[in-house]
Amino acid sequence: MSELGQALKEAREQKELSLDDLQERTKIQKRYLKAIEDGDYKQLPGTFYIRAFIKSYAETVGLDFSALIQQYGSEIPTLHHDQPEIRTLPPSGAKPAQTARTSRSGSGEGRGGSVRLSSFINRALVVVIVLIILMVAYLLITGVMSNKGNNGTAGSPNSGSSVSFSGSSSSSDSSAASSDSGSTAGSSSSSSSVQQTLKKDSTQGTTSTYTLTGTQKFDVVVALKNGPKAWFEASDAKSGKVIKQGVVSTAGPKSVHINAANVQSLKLSFGAVPYTQLKINGQNFTFPSGNTVQNIVINYSK
Repeated sequence: MSELGQALKEAREQKELSLDDLQERTKIQKRYLKAIEDGDYKQLPGTFYIRAFIKSYAETVGLDFSALIQQYGSEIPTLHHDQPEIRTLPPSGAKPAQTARTSRSGSGEGRGGSVRLSSFINRALVVVIVLIILMVAYLLITGVMSNKGNNGTAGSPNSGSSVSFSGSSSSSDSSAASSDSGSTAGSSSSSSSVQQTLKKDSTQGTTSTYTLTGTQKFDVVVALKNGPKAWFEASDAKSGKVIKQGVVSTAGPKSVHINAANVQSLKLSFGAVPYTQLKINGQNFTFPSGNTVQNIVINYSK
């Protein structure tokens, strides 16, 4: 199974859709949908239909087709056009010159047609080269901007595995710490602070698990970033109960707030990570990878 097929399948399963359901919605035969998930594009009726079928599949399960093409475009076959054979006329003074003299009018017409064909091909090649240059430039610019964004949100060299937030503890925590410290801590214990930490535990496929400690609150904000729309779902990882799901978009809403203080294990699923901004207790969260589809599980311990 290809990475693109895996991403589409996970998004479909998160929507709790079977291939039969997807066939009913997209009007694409089930065997073609299965071939897309398996990356077996030879089963599709032709190269022309591949992108159209993938686009319909992605939009039906809430994924952004443009973001998928940017990430997995190398996996999708492209159309190939046969180049016409171009033959160069022999230079003047060569042996075929005698034939040219005997049929001057005929050779003139042939040369004119060859010149027009060559001119057309040259122009087409120029257009193709310009389009390739523009595409490469676009990919380079978006890559640099993405790297800058990731560098800006990193707090320290270990920010890939943990995120720390500094904040004062509640009055009850301060008094408890003061009573436990006894005479050795003195008055300094009453003004101590607790550091909130979001530590990365593991990553399996597109799912990463974190542990949030050192805080009495668990607020999550999902917002739109540099894109038309982004799908998300928040659920209790233990019971499977959906807390909130939807789409943030330019048409609104652009952000959604989730109070997860009563949830011990929160699962966040995203369908368009490049267009998604996530904040935990007011602090920006850095996604562990650039995959379009990702799942974030946060185990909360007060």
